[in-house]
Order: sequence, then C-alpha cells, then structure tokens
Amino acid sequence: MMNNSYSVLMSVYHKECPEYFQAALDSIQRQTLPAGEIILVCDGPLTEGLEQVIQEFCSVFPNIQIIRFLENRGLGYALAEGLQHCSFDLVARMDTDDIAAQDRCELQVAFLQEHLDIDVLSGVLEEFEGNAATVEEAMKQVLSRKELPLSHEEISDYMKYRNPINHPCVMFRRDRVEAAGGYQSCAFFEDYDLWVRMFLNRSRFANLSQTLLYMRVNHMYSRRGGFGYAKAIIAFQVRLFRYGVIRIPQLCCGGVLRVTVSILPNWIRKRIYDAKLRKH
Repeated sequence: MMNNSYSVLMSVYHKECPEYFQAALDSIQRQTLPAGEIILVCDGPLTEGLEQVIQEFCSVFPNIQIIRFLENRGLGYALAEGLQHCSFDLVARMDTDDIAAQDRCELQVAFLQEHLDIDVLSGVLEEFEGNAATVEEAMKQVLSRKELPLSHEEISDYMKYRNPINHPCVMFRRDRVEAAGGYQSCAFFEDYDLWVRMFLNRSRFANLSQTLLYMRVNHMYSRRGGFGYAKAIIAFQVRLFRYGVIRIPQLCCGGVLRVTVSILPNWIRKRIYDAKLRKH
C-alpha cells in the first residue's frame, strides 16, 4: 500500500520569478499522492516577492522546512545541504519554475515500491514556453517532449553520450545518492555528475514512459550557451574521462561538438536541440 513517505527537495535563489515559483509549489501541493515534506533551500537572500510566496505557502503546507544560506553558493551546494535534511528515503527533485503532472509522484512511488532494485527514476518531460500556472495551461503551450531510454541497460549505454535522466522530475533513494558522495559542485552538470558516480557505485536506473513534468524553457537556450558554458562542458568531459566513462576519442570528438554548439547563436542552438534531442 502506498503512503506519502517521500520528500520533495527544492532550491530557490533571487533570480527566480515569484509567479513561476508559486506555480511549482502549487503543483506539488496538488499531487494525487501528497508529499510527506518539502525541503526548500534558499540559496542566498531572496526578493520580497519570493519571500511572500514562501510565507503564504507555509500557511497551507506546514510540513515544509526552510534552510537559508547567507550568500548564493550554487545548486550543487544547495541540494547537498537540503538532502541532509530529508526525512524519507525517497526524494523527489523539483525546480522552482516547472509544473509537475498531478500524478507524477504517485507513479514514481508506485514504481519504486514495486522495483526495489531501481535507485533512480525519472520520466518524460514536456517543454513549454509561456506564463502557464497550471498543468492544463502548460499543456496548451507545449513545444516538444524530452524522452529518454527506459531500461537500465539502455541508460548505461546512453550515459556515455548524453545525460540519461531528466533531473527536474527525478525521484531517487536517498541512501544510494549519499553512498555515491551526494550532490557536488560541478557547474551546469551537478545531476549528470551524480548519475555517473551512482552508476559506478552499482546503482540502477529507469525512466517511465509517462509525462511527469512540464518544464518551462523560457530563455533556456541562452543559458546553455556562451563561453562560460563551453568551459564547463570541457571540464565535465575531462571529468567523465577521469571516471573512465569515456575514452580519448569520445573526449575529443564529443567535447568539440558540444563546445561548438554552445557558442553558436541561440536560434541555431535551439534548432539543433529540437531536431536531435526532442520530439514534437
């Protein structure tokens, strides 16, 4: 029998939009299988608007724990700290500008209770652009779907080339994440780095074929470009090589290809993502 013994782990910082943050929290509150708790890390001082959203949400969802950093430390640090405060072994990640499908967590908890060998579980996310505040509104603004391999065996192979897990809608077993060293500082690739370390530590992965989340992609392609992002790509490719996940040919070819895409104009990069990595 299912119960709500799972935590939701979130991190928010000052650049987030209060309206989008509110929509994300509302989508968690409306889950068909309610969360046992929400762990919210405030990564540095927040705007008045974000603080107001938190204050109002606390009045309707008392099982929320707020952790505050005096200064912005980055997503890896925020999630690592937040994970230490999660009371349950099952932890669902949620970003502060996305909208979760209403049965997202129920589907994931049911699967993980039935498949005790699986440690990390994600699924399909649908990308939308606009100011949607509900699932129904987001569905009308969907541009594309991001699907990934389903089985552990397929994911193991895919991991060498691309991130095999949709982080915004992942649920995982906390003890297995901690056994692999937890979230660490790895600019732009905190999640991918964690999956690789978990894989090397013999964790098992799966993805559901159902849509679990509606991901807001406003300005996403501009965030995935520029020389700062290109530098992070090179650093992470070197890290994958040191882990033994990729070899010299993959390091060179893959690194050059990804860096080239990152420094292209935004409209070209968007077309490449849409053509190669998304379904419409």
